[in-house]
Amino acid sequence: MFKIKKAVITGGSSGIGKELVNLLLQDGCEVFSLSRTVHPRESFNNKGTLHQIACDITDEQSLNDAFSQIGELTDSFDVLFSNAGFGISGPISDTPKEQVVRMFDVHVFAAMDTVRKSIPFLARSKGRIILTSSIAAVVSLPYQSFYSAVKSSLNMLALALNTELKHDGIRAVAIMPGDTATGFTASREKVTCDTPHVSARYHRSIARMEHDEQMGVSAVSVARKMLRIARKSSPKPLYGIGFFYRLVLVLFKILPVRLTNWATGLLYG
Repeated sequence: MFKIKKAVITGGSSGIGKELVNLLLQDGCEVFSLSRTVHPRESFNNKGTLHQIACDITDEQSLNDAFSQIGELTDSFDVLFSNAGFGISGPISDTPKEQVVRMFDVHVFAAMDTVRKSIPFLARSKGRIILTSSIAAVVSLPYQSFYSAVKSSLNMLALALNTELKHDGIRAVAIMPGDTATGFTASREKVTCDTPHVSARYHRSIARMEHDEQMGVSAVSVARKMLRIARKSSPKPLYGIGFFYRLVLVLFKILPVRLTNWATGLLYG
């Protein structure tokens, strides 16, 4: 089993990220949490050592400063959990380009920058890169197309990193949770759609998705499974979480694309 003593987490102030922070602290780990929001220490588990670093990971200088602070305290850590993210929903035709660019900035480009800055630290510990992806990376969701696109990008990034960094002893893994009950649902940015027949389908689809999310598993349950994967001695590059979603991933591999696309449209189209 791979031992985690020190970890860096982006997006550790809420949802799955905060639960990862708490579970690692519970195990006595030293945790560096990078987030725009800094909470009082008492809002986290009182064990372990927590360094909260105020950081906007999309801002190069802010990220540089954060890693400078980490470098002053340690020359290595065992795991990077790249977890920061947000959601937008809307028809492709109505979603402003600025929102799409920001989505890629946070989920893809900032994740890449964080990974690059982590590699020297991880090479010393032969550590892990854990990217929080989503089942939406494989099941392309209508009216959440850009979310599916960025999560699919993370899957491809994990596969490439796993090959590129294996000679340094670093493993990269993209983990795909399904419906999870967090504040992510309430904070999703919804695009306004003025076309009546499109708007009706869009709002019906998003209402169904949000209901499924709120009926989903808890963030702490997902975080526990992510930690279990991170601690594997020889992890695979891609994981689904939960039996149902692992089954979905298998079906999407073996069934014709036309059939799986039709089934997705039947549920959410």
